[in-house]
Amino acid sequence: MKGLITAAGLGTRSGLDGKFRKEMLPVYDARDNRLVLRPIIDVIITGFYRNGIDDIAVVLDPSDRWTREYIGTNFPETTILFQEEKKGYGHAVLMARDFVGQDDFILNAGDGLVLNEEILEKMVSAVGKCIFLALMPVPNPENYGCPDLRMENGEAVITGVVEKSRNPPSKYGLCALYRLPPDIFGEIYSAGSNIELTPAIDRAIKKGIPAHGEIIERKEWISVGKAESYVDVLMATLEKAREKITS
Repeated sequence: MKGLITAAGLGTRSGLDGKFRKEMLPVYDARDNRLVLRPIIDVIITGFYRNGIDDIAVVLDPSDRWTREYIGTNFPETTILFQEEKKGYGHAVLMARDFVGQDDFILNAGDGLVLNEEILEKMVSAVGKCIFLALMPVPNPENYGCPDLRMENGEAVITGVVEKSRNPPSKYGLCALYRLPPDIFGEIYSAGSNIELTPAIDRAIKKGIPAHGEIIERKEWISVGKAESYVDVLMATLEKAREKITS
């Protein structure tokens, strides 16, 4: 099992104005039974390690020297890849094709974090070739990648996914945390200049790769992508870190 973190976006909604990248924004975490502040990408990598994922690649913008130096100093065994051209999220994932090889992999966007740690554990321990998606109920699924699903024995079986549809098939949005098989790389393409990941996942499902989802509460997914909600992210991670320390 390999780990992939995409952190090549420019962060235009983050309010950072290019001073540094949003994956370097600090959030709270619990380390050695004490509260610390660490860049969100640090917390993601550490969570991967905690779940036995130690072969990790990060996709960066070539000009992002600060993040590159931080990872090189604190996680020197991590592979650094670059997205030279901004052609969409799916294109950023495609940069890791050679790194992933024939392995299944966990994909996490560099600016988001699932606070429910059991989800990552379940993704890693899933058996066989599969697609495993983290889902959350949202009031506006038309603004998200949205799954078409049915419930079987209390589990969400996913039959397809669409990206920002005017007629979303469910009330759920995709969190940017996925378990994917290497087959996904053969499905990442687009006739246009913006290559999304969601259509590739849908094509893989339609070709018969089993897909299921784990539904979490909306508050269990955080993203540092928007300046106006960053204070909420800090409060959510502070609460979670305190729970870890007192448990």
